[in-house]
Amino acid sequence: MHLRRLLPLLSLFLLAVPARAQEAAPAPAAGGLLPVNDNTAPPYFAVYRWGQGGVGKGLYDAYGPWLNRKVMWAEDFMPSESWDKVEGQEWQLGTWKGWVQKQAGRRLVLSVPLLVGPWDGKGPKAGPGAGVAVSLAEGAKGTYNVYFQHLAENLVKQHLGDTILRLGWEFNGGWYQWRAQKEPEALNFAAYFKQIVTTMRAVPGAENLKFCWNPAMEPWWPYSPEKAWPGDDVVDYVGVDVYDQSWQKETYPFPEGADAATLAARQQKTWETTTNSLGKMGLPYWKKFAADHGKPLAIPEWGVCQRQDKHGGMDNAYFIEQMFRFIHDPANNVFFHCYFDVGAPDGDHQLCPNPNNDKKTQFPLAAAKYVELFALPGQ
Repeated sequence: MHLRRLLPLLSLFLLAVPARAQEAAPAPAAGGLLPVNDNTAPPYFAVYRWGQGGVGKGLYDAYGPWLNRKVMWAEDFMPSESWDKVEGQEWQLGTWKGWVQKQAGRRLVLSVPLLVGPWDGKGPKAGPGAGVAVSLAEGAKGTYNVYFQHLAENLVKQHLGDTILRLGWEFNGGWYQWRAQKEPEALNFAAYFKQIVTTMRAVPGAENLKFCWNPAMEPWWPYSPEKAWPGDDVVDYVGVDVYDQSWQKETYPFPEGADAATLAARQQKTWETTTNSLGKMGLPYWKKFAADHGKPLAIPEWGVCQRQDKHGGMDNAYFIEQMFRFIHDPANNVFFHCYFDVGAPDGDHQLCPNPNNDKKTQFPLAAAKYVELFALPGQ
């Protein structure tokens, strides 16, 4: 999500690997969960803190000390206004080059738009292809391959050749230009994804780029997710984005004036009936989907949630604990996860205070639990 899910309700109805990726996860600790590590083995830890702009403000560098960590991965989103921005520009990739090279073990997770211009598909207003309508069908034909060739070349040039790319993230929702909400669109999405990966892998030096197929967690799909699957040969990770939000009955919003016991009961019900539900295409569904395709699972976005429509679970330490347990359970084979630590206009998820204290968390219980579980033990 980048200013994610502006139309959440509408969407429901419209219906070769680098050496470190081959490392075995450490042995489970007591209770069967993998111990927290400083990004030396899965599950790798990443954070989103306003991307390239957050680097300059020190938001990423402040995160490590907050969790007693030296090594983290970072996530960013490429602009979707024009094709030249999708190709990767110096202002963005150059910033990440500097950040990654500053500390061994750092890695970038980059969210890449598949179509550019406004939501209606009329195409970019400037740059290459200005005024030309865009579509998944054209992408499936290879029409846009040159832009992704240039992206791969620019990533290699900036020494970011091991970047994990979320191509067309959250494609099953209704909020992005590359949305695939009908079966024909899903088939075109899959073919387009394959075009991109094949193109980028052919660029010299791009052999270690990795590709994440990444829907949003939505309980209803108008087609089987298999229709949008581009093939085991072009996907490295199956990703799913997870937020503490629900439209199930007797979950969120909370009743006016609800006591602590009612809040806790509804938060737990949301986890059990939505987030961790196999039937509602929750985490167990995607764990099985990834395993069926022989892929590790990724959670490229997750977070507690305060929404303007009140369908978020607010200060939910239970959600943090359950996510930790899922991520660190070796049976789930989670390769990496990324906490979406920002207060966005469409939803607040921020746990870590900003370095200058101009914004603090609205979720003190969740933040305390997050530090308790995800911070490295003191040395």
